[in-house]
Amino acid sequence: MGKRVPIDEKPFNPVEAALIRSVMAEEPPPPEPLARITPPTIGDIHLAKENEAQEPNGNTQLRLLRREITPSPQGLPDGKLNREKRVLLTQPEERELERLVNRLAGELSTPVKLSHLLRACVTLLRHAENQIADQARQARPLIRPSNGDTVALADFEQRLARILSAAFRDAARIR
Repeated sequence: MGKRVPIDEKPFNPVEAALIRSVMAEEPPPPEPLARITPPTIGDIHLAKENEAQEPNGNTQLRLLRREITPSPQGLPDGKLNREKRVLLTQPEERELERLVNRLAGELSTPVKLSHLLRACVTLLRHAENQIADQARQARPLIRPSNGDTVALADFEQRLARILSAAFRDAARIR
């Protein structure tokens, strides 16, 4: 049977105790000055999985919600996630993506959702925008195939991935 606590004693809260210890242990780093924060140029996205929506061809349908960016007085993005974008995936692609998200969550020991991962990817895209444009300029011309030509579409997307990979390599580290 549990021990009774006197009425006037404050109950133990391990989160509160850990927070107090962390604050007392070290001084937090100073906040980054607002002048160094650059406003976003592409817009943030958030992914929401539709309720078991399946396309007639068996692809799973996912919706992307893009956030309107309106600078607040401090120059930071302010707004609600209310812009929608869609992307179609095959079932194996969806399974691999979910596996990646679950693996990341396990490695980080914290819940991670696909929307968190995709929004982080959008941050990378915005960060490397100039390098992406440079790499695209240097690449041989791309011609977008029709959605029905799956082999040509896969090749097109692979070439885009190479452009992005080179741009991310050339971009400065995110701090």
